[in-house]
Amino acid sequence: MQEYVHDPQVPGPAARAGDPGAPGVWRPAGLRAGFHAELGEHPSGLRHAGEQWAPSRFLVRPHSHPVWELYLQVTGVSRWQVDGQRFALAPGHLFGVAPRVAHQMAEESTGAHHFYFAALDLAPAFARQPALARRWRDLPRVLHRADAVTLGDPFQQLVEELTAYRAHRHEGLTLAVDRLVLSVSRLLAPGGTAPRLAAHPAVARVRALIERDYQHNWTLGELSGAVGLAPTYLAGLFARELGVPPHRYLNQCRVRRAAQLLRASDVPVTAIGIEVGFGSGQHFARVFRQVTGVSPREYRTRESHE
Repeated sequence: MQEYVHDPQVPGPAARAGDPGAPGVWRPAGLRAGFHAELGEHPSGLRHAGEQWAPSRFLVRPHSHPVWELYLQVTGVSRWQVDGQRFALAPGHLFGVAPRVAHQMAEESTGAHHFYFAALDLAPAFARQPALARRWRDLPRVLHRADAVTLGDPFQQLVEELTAYRAHRHEGLTLAVDRLVLSVSRLLAPGGTAPRLAAHPAVARVRALIERDYQHNWTLGELSGAVGLAPTYLAGLFARELGVPPHRYLNQCRVRRAAQLLRASDVPVTAIGIEVGFGSGQHFARVFRQVTGVSPREYRTRESHE
């Protein structure tokens, strides 16, 4: 059984090995797109992490790790097996496996799916955040939570720190690891649910709906119905609190996610636009330029050379 390897076909070497601060990054064979970063003994406690878009019939074979590993299902469904138990992961599900516990996909996936993963040595994080150690001390060997959609943002930040080449990237990675550990710890706390946002309750609710499901084509009527306010009143309240109306906030969320995918993946530009919720490549390109000042292709080219 191999440690740290999700697929025996993972090739090397690191894609950008010329950067002395870069982790080893591979694009596993058989995947639609994504990456797998190896960090070794990084001070943050992160051992490896990645984001992958797997096709149908993709299979993760039996393996284990000397540290905790966390998976977050983003789209599609995957089925896992640990100690004879099966777990079905739908979008927004967290799956965690304790150190040295063998786990595998129970069967080949029946459709394409998208997931994050991170292997964490928690000792450095607990040294930085001692109060969190108690939350993890008595956990079972396997975690499965269906209410973990809010972990998408911490995982996205972790991926961004791994794939964006900029100043203070080690410090940024450590902060991202701490945020992920904190977010999972909060989710595991009694009554742990989505964070309460410091805003009018209706605005907080609408903001959470948009951020959790930015691929959905939210209408003002749907959002106002969810919080029991008149559409025009909600639009004005939202704009006063956050500075932009709900539809523009939705586009900002989509563009922010698209920018991360442009940097971190080799998914085609048009496919990224569809992935984040735009109806066409033309619509995606137009909105992306409005928000960032450049086209998606220009953004990807610029980021790949920085």
